[in-house]
Amino acid sequence: MLRTATKRTLSSWKELLSGDFGYLASFPKHLHDKLRACKNNIESYQFSAIQMKDVPIDVATEVFTRLNVGGEPLSVFEIMVAKTYEPTKKFDLAEKFAELMTDLQPVNYDTLSSATILQTVSVLIRKDCRKREILNLPKLDVIKTWPKAFEAIESTVDYFRDYYRIPVSRLLPYPALIIPFAYFFSKHPNKPTGDQQRFLQDFFWRVSLGGRYSQSLETRVGQDIAKIDCILKGKVPDYDWAVDTSAEFIKNNGYFSTTRSFVKAILCVLAHEEPKSFMDNSIVRLDNAFLKQANSKNYHHFFPKSWLEKKGVEWWKINHVANITLVDDFLNKRVIRAQSPKTYMAGFISKNPKIDKCMATHLIKLNQQFGVMSDDYDKFFEARCRAISKELANRIIPQKVDREARARAAEDTVVEEEEFLAA
Repeated sequence: MLRTATKRTLSSWKELLSGDFGYLASFPKHLHDKLRACKNNIESYQFSAIQMKDVPIDVATEVFTRLNVGGEPLSVFEIMVAKTYEPTKKFDLAEKFAELMTDLQPVNYDTLSSATILQTVSVLIRKDCRKREILNLPKLDVIKTWPKAFEAIESTVDYFRDYYRIPVSRLLPYPALIIPFAYFFSKHPNKPTGDQQRFLQDFFWRVSLGGRYSQSLETRVGQDIAKIDCILKGKVPDYDWAVDTSAEFIKNNGYFSTTRSFVKAILCVLAHEEPKSFMDNSIVRLDNAFLKQANSKNYHHFFPKSWLEKKGVEWWKINHVANITLVDDFLNKRVIRAQSPKTYMAGFISKNPKIDKCMATHLIKLNQQFGVMSDDYDKFFEARCRAISKELANRIIPQKVDREARARAAEDTVVEEEEFLAA
C-alpha cells in the first residue's frame, strides 16, 4: 500500500525563487496562489543597490548601513552569515550555529550567544575577535575553521562542567570565557593536567573575580590569548590586574545580583561543591531557566529576607551573596519560607542523619562559630565570608600585582584612620 507524501507548508526564499512547477506542486493546493504572489512580490521589488568591486568588507557594511536607513540593522553575525554562505560546500553559518546549540542543549549550555561563537572562530583564525577583524575574515577560512571551533567549544563546555563543576551556562561569570578556553583546546585537545591545569584555573578565576570582561571585551580577549599561549608552554602568565579574595573584600563587594561577574564567580564556587538538599542529601539540580533572575527558585537566602528585615538588618547585608545557598524549589518555597534558620534547620536535623555533610556542600557549618542554631546573623555573615574566601584563595596563584594591591589598600586604610582621628 502506497502512502501519500505529507504536503509541505514551509519554504526557504532560495527554494521559492528557484523552484519549478514540481516544487510548487509539493505544497497543498490552497497555498499555490499565496506562493506565486510571494514570489512575484520579491522578484518585482525595487532594491536600492550600489555596485562595488574590491572594497573591504567594513566599507561595504557601512554602505549597506546607509542604504538600509529605516530597515532592520544587521548584527555582525548576520553579516557573516551572508558573507560565508557557500551552497557548494553546504555551509550556512546560521544553520551551523543552530546545530551547535542543539548539541549543547542537553548539557544546559545552549544560552551561549552567536556573537560569542563567532568571536571564538575569529580567535582561532587570527587570535583577535574585534569587529573589524571578524568582518574581514576570509570565507574559506571560516568554513575550514568551523569544525575545529565546534570541537574546541564542546571540549571547553565539558571541561567547565567536569572540572569546575559549572552545570549550566547561566552561572558562567562571563560567557566569553568560552573563547580563550576554546583557543586552548584547539591547540591542546587533551584535558590539561599538572601546572597547565593550575594556570588555567588561576586564569579563569582572575578573569571572573577581577571584572576583566566587563568592558573592552573584544580587546581584552585578544590580549588574553597571549596568556593562553604562555600556559600552553607550561608557564604562568604575568597579570596586570589584581584580585582580592579576602573575607573583607567579599563583605564589601558581595551585594547579590546575578548580573555581576564577581557574584557569579562565588556562585560557581558554591556549585562546585555540588550542593545537596537539606532534607535528604539529594543533588540540587540547577536550571538555566531559573538562574537569570535574583528571585529564582534556586537562590535561597539562608537567613530569610523577611525575617532579617524584622530584625532591622540593613538591606545590603540581607541581600548578600554570603547569605545565598543553592537549593531546590520545594525547600525554598514550601518548607523554609520565612522561618528563622534555628527553626527550620531543627526539622532537617531530625530527619537527615547526614545533615553536617550536607551543609558542608553549602560551605556552612552548624557549630557555634556560624551562629545558625542561635539565629545570629552577624556570626553567620562573618563565618560564611571567611569560608568563601578560603575557597577562592585556593583557586588563585598569588602574584606581585596582588601583593602590591593589598599593600596600597592597607596604606589607604591607615591614612583614612589618621584623617578620622585628626578630625
